[in-house]
Amino acid sequence: MFDLLVTGGTVVDGTGAPAYRADVAVNGDRIAAIGALAHASAARTVDATGKVVAPGFIDMHTHSDLTLRADARGWSKLRQGVTTDVVGNCGMTPYPVAADPERERVLKESLFAIADDMPWGWHGLRGYRETLQAQGIAINVAPLVGHSAIRGAAMGFGEGHATADDLAAMRRLLSEALDDGAFGLSTGLTLPPSSYGDTDEVVALCAALAARPGRLYCSHVRGDTVDGPTGMREALEIGRRAGVPVHLAHMAVNDPRRWGTASEVMDEMDGAARAGVDVTCDVYPYAASSSGFSQCLPGWAQSGGRLDTVARLRDPSTRARIRDDMEGDGLLAGWPWHWDRLMVCRVVNPEWRHAEGMTFADLAATRGVAPIDAALDLMAADEGRVQIIFFYRTEEDMRTFLRHPRSMVGSDGSALTAGGPTGGGRPHPRNYGAAARVLGRYVRETPVLGLEDAIHRMSGKVADRLGVRDRGRIRAGFAADLAVIDPHAVVDHATFEAPHQYATGVPWVVVNGAVAVADGEPTGVHRGRVLAA
Repeated sequence: MFDLLVTGGTVVDGTGAPAYRADVAVNGDRIAAIGALAHASAARTVDATGKVVAPGFIDMHTHSDLTLRADARGWSKLRQGVTTDVVGNCGMTPYPVAADPERERVLKESLFAIADDMPWGWHGLRGYRETLQAQGIAINVAPLVGHSAIRGAAMGFGEGHATADDLAAMRRLLSEALDDGAFGLSTGLTLPPSSYGDTDEVVALCAALAARPGRLYCSHVRGDTVDGPTGMREALEIGRRAGVPVHLAHMAVNDPRRWGTASEVMDEMDGAARAGVDVTCDVYPYAASSSGFSQCLPGWAQSGGRLDTVARLRDPSTRARIRDDMEGDGLLAGWPWHWDRLMVCRVVNPEWRHAEGMTFADLAATRGVAPIDAALDLMAADEGRVQIIFFYRTEEDMRTFLRHPRSMVGSDGSALTAGGPTGGGRPHPRNYGAAARVLGRYVRETPVLGLEDAIHRMSGKVADRLGVRDRGRIRAGFAADLAVIDPHAVVDHATFEAPHQYATGVPWVVVNGAVAVADGEPTGVHRGRVLAA
């Protein structure tokens, strides 16, 4: 007698091995048996005839840290078969929280993505885990710990070189998070205060990872330049010097002057691997990225946190200096400004909501000002919270990264729920469709990957990289995270114009043995966990 029996399906087990016909049985939160089980008894039976039974997907790169706190449902991920989000990416995590009230305030205002007044109720990763599990969440999360949060807690959010005492304090905070189960350290080296740390600082912190084999250094790298993938080279140097595995976030060629060079980038990565660096990467299946516009301002202008930046923007002389530096330095690492490729996707100030969906070129035209002035006006009015979409990538480069053997899939999105507290603005469609888009577009419609390979890159390969030994595969004794997929119908519907649309073609999803999606509709069961390394 089983609790759940999934019959008649074709199993793609998450290892990359060929698909095979089998039934899958679940008892409690574990896979109990795999094989010819159609005559077995079960409290609940799911007919998967004509469908693929896969491990629940593990999204390697997300920002669901607080979205699941704000709305536990996380339907944008759940409804496309994602059962685990790796959180804590790009250097900014909601832990550790400094005892100093000012540093705590700046950390919280930096993580404004949902609501400034949302209660946290923790100081470290252990408290974060306890809070989310007591609340209940629909999917699992696997936490990293962020360099920006660690640096902010140890020495504040301003510019400055870390002293020996600062490094010692950061190492203590990092070690505490690793002891509490963080899967690794993330940096966001275009995002303050992580961006204020130099290579030596990150190497020194990674020593704590080296003492714990398998813990990852996950890097949102510094912006690449016209000279090539300089940000990737720094990350590889850090891995080589510290002796730690390196995972590179959201691979892309963003500089228009270097579009079409993805193969060269991956050849260089392969060369580093042959020289002994343990390196992997993730990519999401879109030719556009998204982030806060604040990172497009000069580094000095972002020192001290979001509200300090806003104060500078509201001072005429300081704003003039910001404007001059932006025009002189270019976008991020000196990329050319293409204001018609920068689209506003989220504004908090209701008086400026009309800007959502407009490029800065469009917004400037409506206001009769230069695009850079439209952007800075909006930033000041929205208190630095503006989020944008960068159309600074190509489909060709994305496909090259997606098919490379070292890559896996990470959405760079968040678990959202349309119509709820996380369902505002016009966010990047990756939040609602990355996994389904891989299966629908890049397996079925315009093949880049085979089905088994694609599922491997979204399940077992990610679990192996994280060191999660009981998820990511359909195997007896493993956690019962499952996705039943219609390979002929799975498709993403979210677009840049209308992003709050759920993927379809994943009629059944199981999280820790509980049916979380039945016949395409969420059941309201929240059986997710905060995992520990």
